[in-house]
Amino acid sequence: MKVRLAAIALILVGVGAVAIVIIGPTFGPSSSSKYLTSTVTTGAVSAQSVATGTISASMVYGLKFGATADIVSTTATTSGSGGSTSNSTTTSLTWPVQTVKVTVGQRVTKGTTLATAESSAAQLALASAQATLASAQSKLTTDKGGPDSLTLAQAKNQLNQSYNSYKQARASRTNTNQQNALKLAQAKAAVASASDPAALAKAQADLANTQLSVNSSNQQAAQQVTNASLSYASAKLQYQGKIAPASTATVQADQALVASAQATVNAAQAAVSAATLTAPADGLIIAVNVLPNVNAPSGYAIEESIGPMVANASFAESDIANLKVGQTASVSITGSSSTAVAGTLTQIVPVASSSSGGGSSVATYAVTVTLTSPPETVLAGMSATVTVTTASVDNVLRVPATALQGSANTGYSVLVMPGNGSTSSVSVTVGLVTTSMAEIKSGLTLGETVVTGTTASRTGTTTTGGGGVNVNSLTGGGGFPGGGFQR
Repeated sequence: MKVRLAAIALILVGVGAVAIVIIGPTFGPSSSSKYLTSTVTTGAVSAQSVATGTISASMVYGLKFGATADIVSTTATTSGSGGSTSNSTTTSLTWPVQTVKVTVGQRVTKGTTLATAESSAAQLALASAQATLASAQSKLTTDKGGPDSLTLAQAKNQLNQSYNSYKQARASRTNTNQQNALKLAQAKAAVASASDPAALAKAQADLANTQLSVNSSNQQAAQQVTNASLSYASAKLQYQGKIAPASTATVQADQALVASAQATVNAAQAAVSAATLTAPADGLIIAVNVLPNVNAPSGYAIEESIGPMVANASFAESDIANLKVGQTASVSITGSSSTAVAGTLTQIVPVASSSSGGGSSVATYAVTVTLTSPPETVLAGMSATVTVTTASVDNVLRVPATALQGSANTGYSVLVMPGNGSTSSVSVTVGLVTTSMAEIKSGLTLGETVVTGTTASRTGTTTTGGGGVNVNSLTGGGGFPGGGFQR
């Protein structure tokens, strides 16, 4: 029994000792505590913002036979079908593929031949367009300069013919009138010379018939003159119209037709040239959608990504105020080299996008960083961590940020530890303060030792069973008594 009581007493004494170890460090540095220190150094202090994103090409071209290259996507746009420069004439053509000279993943230089197609259909379309243009240009030239000598001669001849017909009609009317007057005079003379009633009756009947015939003949002659006169007047108007210069409206209409025909010729010529697809710039082939001896599809035959590569990331709204175009950045790329790639912030989309998380909506802004000389192992679609340097000073005195005590409102101080192991508080003036380092403008000198925190020795006991005390671990304060820095 005495042995059991002694054992219980020893356990209680142990618990009391443990209580002292737990409480002791909470009152401040003790004999078991040690200061964490650092020295004042010279170097750079940089503030950074970090976000995750993906790698993409700065531009993707889509190439199709019969059309100039399209921009499928750029760093300023999302992926899409691009704007085709081909017209209805070239898009309706069939392009039998002859050769395909590249494969997916191949790097090419500007001007490299990528694929060729047979162009006879495009050549026919070009010839037709050129004929239409020539006709439109001829009409414009005629309307602007007036009729040529042949047209003028023909118009003059037609006018003369009409005038001669008019003169002949007038002469014929005169002759007809004279002949009819003679016939009528003769009939009247026969009436006057009749010697008996029977002869008189016959002469009077002949006179009446002659009178009717004369009237009808004179009317026909007069109508012929009228018709000839109208024809002559019409011929004069036609002649004036043919020799008069074209109106301004007509010339403008001709010019519009020429411009339209020229545009068609240009498109047809471009289609003929585009029977051979060439690389618009140095880049990487990312899609090949054609095969030799098979008609090309209506969509893109080949797609090429153009450098430089970029990293697209979404930064939180709390960071965006510190980001500016032109700031330096470092991009760590998953799946590529372990070495971060340098870059420059080249674009900030000024419209936020929202994402939900934890029951709240978070606004982020799309940021583009253009990579500087990335290795060839960097490919579109890779994940990346983008670190943008938002502020930086070089060749300044600096200490770890944990050495600062106080705040921006009350001022900062630092515990300095001379060689004898004592400490003293020194007021300091700070410049750029980040989460890791602080710029010291005054109050410290290079090489001084400053306190960045404290650490306590670790003590622990464990007992088990029978309702005893179980203390897993005890850790002394790893912080810096008296408060840290505040930003």
